Amino acid sequence: MNLLDRYLQAIARLLPKERRADIIEELRVNLLAQMEDREEAVGRPLTRAEQAEILKRHGNPTMVAGRYREPNLGFSFGIQIVGPELFPIYRNVLALIFGITACILAVVTVTLAHTTHETVTLIRLLTPLPIQFAVTTLIFFLIDRGKDHVLNRWDPDELPEVKVPDEGPTKKNIFRFTGLFIGTAWVALTPHWPYLMLGPGALYLPALQLQFWPQYRFFYRAIVALLYAGLVLEFCVMNRWLTRPRARVGELVLRALGIAVGAALLVHGPNYVTSLYKDVADWANQTFYVCVAVAVAIHLWNATMEIRALIRDRHQMLPARQY
Repeated sequence: MNLLDRYLQAIARLLPKERRADIIEELRVNLLAQMEDREEAVGRPLTRAEQAEILKRHGNPTMVAGRYREPNLGFSFGIQIVGPELFPIYRNVLALIFGITACILAVVTVTLAHTTHETVTLIRLLTPLPIQFAVTTLIFFLIDRGKDHVLNRWDPDELPEVKVPDEGPTKKNIFRFTGLFIGTAWVALTPHWPYLMLGPGALYLPALQLQFWPQYRFFYRAIVALLYAGLVLEFCVMNRWLTRPRARVGELVLRALGIAVGAALLVHGPNYVTSLYKDVADWANQTFYVCVAVAVAIHLWNATMEIRALIRDRHQMLPARQY
């Protein structure tokens, strides 16, 4: 029943964890009963095409998962704009778009304030959000109107293969831990061996007489401490000592602290270093400022994704509606 397992896996990915196992078991029993009845009717085992026909008649995985959500889950304004089947996707797309926009606006606002000293008003800052909301809602409204035609055009044979659970560290866990370990060691050792960051350029540091601002050590130690904390968290995740929701909370806390440190650096910038050569100091300051702004934007984006994942995991599901 590989085709059935692939179908149920596709549905399970769209269901909250609290009642996922019960609902998938209910669907499995129901579909197996339909297939057994069909086998009795034809007097032989079903072919793969006949199994696919039963699954296709049962419905698109997205539509089936939507039947198990709250009856009032959706978006309406006098009329139903986005139905319960598409509302989870609509909500996630909005979160994604708003997250990207927030990261871009944060970087652009800070950059304009420190380079052109241009005042950015709140109305100007928030103007893109209602436009994006209106356009996204209109697209999903049109899709919802024709969802029966759009979502029924799918093939069970194109569903992803069933993933075998792995109790040990995954390749992704090992890769992330290794990358974070190398990055942490690189940042921690750079003050002692500037060659790690500047290469041969480190030989010219004494002649340039670069001087860091007085608060440099505090911010550097804060960054290294956050990297060490992230390394410990990733090690616990790799060894399955933390559940995924708890790991997400830990990552969210670390990202919030990282955003706070980055924001403080941006506020104090861009005069981070001084030198006998003004051009060198200006280049170093602008490079560091841009790097911090990019890092803050990345943390904002990842924090948005973590919050969205936590909200999705905590979503409570009600019993299935009859159809």
